[in-house]
Amino acid sequence: MLNRLYTRCFSSLRRRYPDEIPLESLRQKAVLIENLPKQLLESQDHVQDIFTKCGVKISHDDIHIMRNRFGLPCGRVMIITENNIMPNFNFNPDEVQSTSGPYTEETCKDHCHETSTDYNSTSASFMAKGVQNMMLNNLPPQARAYVCDEHDVKCYVEQCERYLTLTEDLRRLADPANIHRIVTVVGMNKTYGRLELAEVIEKHTSVKVNPANIVFRFKSNGEQDSTAWILCCNPGDVNKIIAKLQEVAVPRRYQYGALMGASFLYAARSSLFLSNPELDFLTTKSKYQVFTMGWQSDVDEDELAHLANTLKFFPKSVKVVKIPSVDGAKHDVGAFFECERMRNIKKLMVRLHMLKRRWKIPEHSIFYAYPKTADVRWMTDNGVYDEDDPADDSDIDEPIHY
Repeated sequence: MLNRLYTRCFSSLRRRYPDEIPLESLRQKAVLIENLPKQLLESQDHVQDIFTKCGVKISHDDIHIMRNRFGLPCGRVMIITENNIMPNFNFNPDEVQSTSGPYTEETCKDHCHETSTDYNSTSASFMAKGVQNMMLNNLPPQARAYVCDEHDVKCYVEQCERYLTLTEDLRRLADPANIHRIVTVVGMNKTYGRLELAEVIEKHTSVKVNPANIVFRFKSNGEQDSTAWILCCNPGDVNKIIAKLQEVAVPRRYQYGALMGASFLYAARSSLFLSNPELDFLTTKSKYQVFTMGWQSDVDEDELAHLANTLKFFPKSVKVVKIPSVDGAKHDVGAFFECERMRNIKKLMVRLHMLKRRWKIPEHSIFYAYPKTADVRWMTDNGVYDEDDPADDSDIDEPIHY
């Protein structure tokens, strides 16, 4: 009786196993190589030569180099290897039965021996160990290689397309009509694309988001970052996403479900996009600035400077920017406060935060922000971007004692 009870309990635990992965989804489709020097990616011939030395023949159609909008390589390349490398498992049992008779232990050993002989490996694998070692010897020391399945290939193709259109997407986010319709989501893994993130948002918040209105941030090497900006239909959807998408657990690897751990998503109105001809690259002239908005529509720079001194802000200069309203209502007025040093900027932000509480401004309403130039690409940079340098934000991140 006791043994039956134990068996029933353990069987129920097994039935609750979180996820099962179809065997077909584990097939190797491609190899992704990152951190390659730009010289090796100027043409596809250099990549083809590396695989030729490893004994793997690939064509130009199998090589997909990630480039920016200026045609410069980013250091990432994906090579389709599905037709070149033998898998470690035959996914068609009928074919095995017809070609080699019953699939017994002896036939399995013969199949593994043939695979290891062809690819200089001791055992059958997705990519034989001999090929892997030869590839590592022919790649630069800083390069990284990853085996990719079908979902990874789809994500890479989507990232290449979104990286080319990143500037247009940022311009769309900076439209004055969208200033109150943007929500920032952090914590996304790079196996998530637009469709996957839209699915997660709809599942947990019941808000439908057009996948075309999801913009991911990219690192300087073309790799997708964990930050995404979502353009919602109205400010009400923004508030709903912020309220419900807090510490939401999602699979770390989308295609593997809960088998690879979890990541946690957080939503906030932490990013504000603004584009105006009057700014004239204002953020590149000085990094000791703070942007605020929500002031009275008829205020000018002199009045706002006098008000700032009354509130003990003491800015060096004030630049007022009027954001036109789409519905014909009063304009939104924003201002850039410039100070002498970063210490004054931090004190100013602390006082703005105190004013936000004193004036009972809602927590997720836009009131102040630290301005930075967006991650745009310039032809003069020649493919070298330093926006991920920690030294750029060292002043603002350094703690200060008041």
